[in-house]
Amino acid sequence: MEVNEQQVYEALGVEQPTQEQAPQETQQPQAQPPQGEMSLEQRRENAARRRRAETRAAIQEAVEAERTHTRRDVEQVLRDAALRSPVDGTPITNLEQYRAFKQAQQAKPAPRPQANPAMEAQVAAELAQIRQLNPNIRSVGDLLTMPRAKEFYQLVKRGNSFVDAYKLAHYDQLTQQAAAAARQQAQNLARSKGHLIAAAQRGKGAATVPAPEMDLFRAFNPQASEAAIQAYYNKYQGGK
Repeated sequence: MEVNEQQVYEALGVEQPTQEQAPQETQQPQAQPPQGEMSLEQRRENAARRRRAETRAAIQEAVEAERTHTRRDVEQVLRDAALRSPVDGTPITNLEQYRAFKQAQQAKPAPRPQANPAMEAQVAAELAQIRQLNPNIRSVGDLLTMPRAKEFYQLVKRGNSFVDAYKLAHYDQLTQQAAAAARQQAQNLARSKGHLIAAAQRGKGAATVPAPEMDLFRAFNPQASEAAIQAYYNKYQGGK
């Protein structure tokens, strides 16, 4: 048999309290810090706020120090450059003055460099000499774009003329060209002399090779014997 709450009160002989009379469950109030003291949560928040403020202050201080250091370096560079205001000629010693200086430069066109007739004549004369060595060199631009332009430029910076710098930069090539030209000139001279001797000896039978011609033949063909040279000379230059 199920027993309800009312039956329990009847068995005890007491009146069952109404809903309004039912004892209310008391709630324990939360402990409040004494007046004037902060809670733990408030103290933690204040500590975090202080740390953030200190971090921001340290960062700002470092940024300002770096800006000051950079500004001093830039101002020292400006002083070393000895720049002067185009308006009144005063020295430019800080960034504000330098910015004004740059704006003034941009506002007016840069002056064209004055021509130097003597320098232009010297460059033209040196280009003419270089052109005899290399017909492809027609201008200073050609010198600065040729295969050995870097060596040429460095030699000019050391004080060499254009001609000397070109010769030094192309020493091997020019030496080979000079040797080839010398060989060609010797061959041409040998043919010319051979013609004269052949004309004089023509119809007189075999002619003895002159000593200078013999030396020249041996210079160009050291393996040839004297008999072979004599035969060649008689056949092609000595007449019969």
